[in-house]
Amino acid sequence: MKSQSLFPLAVLLALAALLPWTVEGAEKMPEKAGRCPPKPQVMCFRYEEPQCQSDWQCPEKRKCCHGACGIKCLDPVDLFASDKKPGKCPVVNGQCMMLNPPNYCHKDGQCQGNLKCCLGMCGKVCMSPV
Repeated sequence: MKSQSLFPLAVLLALAALLPWTVEGAEKMPEKAGRCPPKPQVMCFRYEEPQCQSDWQCPEKRKCCHGACGIKCLDPVDLFASDKKPGKCPVVNGQCMMLNPPNYCHKDGQCQGNLKCCLGMCGKVCMSPV
């Protein structure tokens, strides 16, 4: 094999070795204050193109969050919203088959109206109380 044909292979190997560093650095970008609002429990007929990939691509205090039908710049909710709402969470029968399912809320105050943050079949979601 000629040395000229080895050069492109060596360049590709060098780039492959550097790839994890670039991805790792992107994960460690600081986030803007607040938490993404809970994802509404609606069905989408058409998913939209993502508006952002990080908080810093969003104007003002908005955060890059998963919305109902895609990734959008949304107003954050207060991290300390804890307003305990009346009622009890419904009992959920079934078991999630996903490892570490995502939580769409953490506290009642992050849910709209009278909805409560309850443990659903796969992670915490905003639900109507019983």
